[in-house]
Amino acid sequence: MITIGILECGHNLERWLPEHGGFADWLPPLLAQAGDDCAFRVYAAIEGELPEDPRLCDAWLLTGSPASVYEDKPWQQALTRFVRKAVALRPVVGICYGHQHLHAALGGRVGLHENWGVGIHAYATQTMPEWLPPDIAAQSAEGLRMIALHRDQVVEPAPDTTVLAADDHCPLAITTIGANVLTIQAHPEMTRAQAAEIYRHHYHDIGPAAAQAAIDSLPGALDAALAAHWIIGFIRARLAARDHKGEMA
Repeated sequence: MITIGILECGHNLERWLPEHGGFADWLPPLLAQAGDDCAFRVYAAIEGELPEDPRLCDAWLLTGSPASVYEDKPWQQALTRFVRKAVALRPVVGICYGHQHLHAALGGRVGLHENWGVGIHAYATQTMPEWLPPDIAAQSAEGLRMIALHRDQVVEPAPDTTVLAADDHCPLAITTIGANVLTIQAHPEMTRAQAAEIYRHHYHDIGPAAAQAAIDSLPGALDAALAAHWIIGFIRARLAARDHKGEMA
């Protein structure tokens, strides 16, 4: 069994918690779609709660957040220090805010885009990961469709970045950084219902036309299960490399 440490980087709105849960709650159902038996430990990174030792879990996953990486608050500084240690020892995955934080922590730069990324986006595969099982690679040949919700994005990638998938709005949609980091800008873990709630909440921030188009896109097909296989496949490949070499490669 793989133990995944979830580093929760933000809070969902209180009124949404009874129906939708917190950000960390969305990840176990996503990863269950890959068929793996995983255990989870949740750390409230947003509250400054971080483990002392990255080796306490087999892998680490940073959640989304309403925060911006460049706010550089004390909890974000502490998270940066932790992930810099973790990536040398364990596979680390970042989703949305987590994607941005990992790039910034490892030498990239995050900025504000002129337009929001919202609705279901189709991200075209640029580089097929060698760690995907053949059947998942075949299903991923044209890319992955996922829910987007961001205005910030990575504008300068961290050194040693490989782009795995992209679209016109987000050219760094899925990346690896070195051997041990996988990042996804979109939200494969987000449900259509929660996305619709958020788009309505930010209707005028996003802009009525763009927000309504995003809501109207939500009945479309999603590839959350494929994204789950990408994440679990990456983690398993890195753990296998560690076991083979006696340390994290």
